[in-house]
Amino acid sequence: MAGAAAVVHVDLDGARHISRVHGWPERGDDDPLFDTGLRNALEFFRATGVRATLFVIAEDVRDPRKLALLREAARQGHEFASHSLTHRRLDRLAPETLRREVAESRALIGEALGVEIHGFRAPAFSVNRRVLECVADAGYRYDSSVFPTRRFAKRTGLSRPARGAYRPLPGRSLLELPMPSPGPLPLPFHPSYSLVLGTWYFRAGLRVTGAAAGPFVVLFHLTDFADPLAGDRTNGWRGRLFTLSHLTAAEKRQRCAEMLDRLRARYSIVTTASWLAHHRAGAGEDGGTAAPPTAASRS
Repeated sequence: MAGAAAVVHVDLDGARHISRVHGWPERGDDDPLFDTGLRNALEFFRATGVRATLFVIAEDVRDPRKLALLREAARQGHEFASHSLTHRRLDRLAPETLRREVAESRALIGEALGVEIHGFRAPAFSVNRRVLECVADAGYRYDSSVFPTRRFAKRTGLSRPARGAYRPLPGRSLLELPMPSPGPLPLPFHPSYSLVLGTWYFRAGLRVTGAAAGPFVVLFHLTDFADPLAGDRTNGWRGRLFTLSHLTAAEKRQRCAEMLDRLRARYSIVTTASWLAHHRAGAGEDGGTAAPPTAASRS
């Protein structure tokens, strides 16, 4: 297992976007899930020494309160990527709307935060070849939206990738950093699912996932760190479940720390940028593994 690398990603879906996806009322002009989720996440990563890649929904940078938190994350050394413009299912959009969601989000986030945006993740992993071509056309270096499973390949029309990073579009430089395969498990095992099912589920996922020729992507969401929503803002029991509002922030922090410890027992946690730099320096066009990052490049 020596040299196997993992990267930590966080999708910044707030209560407003979760409600929009499920067709629930958007209550209030604030977003306490985003506010407490990002604040708690930054404290968690500061305490655990992790530098994460934060996947931003670009329209959020127009909210001064959210923008202030994102700029604080930048000051703390975290990286940024795009999670689209408005968090819509991309595989159902007309070509021009799709282009705006992908290309304009990259420009908007980069301008607001003063950074270059290299990565993309589609909301709800809603990719197909047309979406990935749009991501490549927009100038992204990598995407991280694909599950390497037969079921995902059948749904999206994409070829099932070999384990590890690969180039999904022949003749294009776009690199895919796929999500871990759940193997025989019925659901993905990233922390949001494992917080519902129990930490045992994350441990089981790690056991069935061997070291890949590329980074192991562990994907958090703001719900994994946020304070529970109160009152009618939870939108009933389903809303409580999807926002993990049945757990306290302290309970979630403890379980996330346990999952991170399990991850570190098998992988060296590095930043996405450092993994990409070593991949570019040491890998061929087939997307193979580069030389392991040095200790100085680890988060």
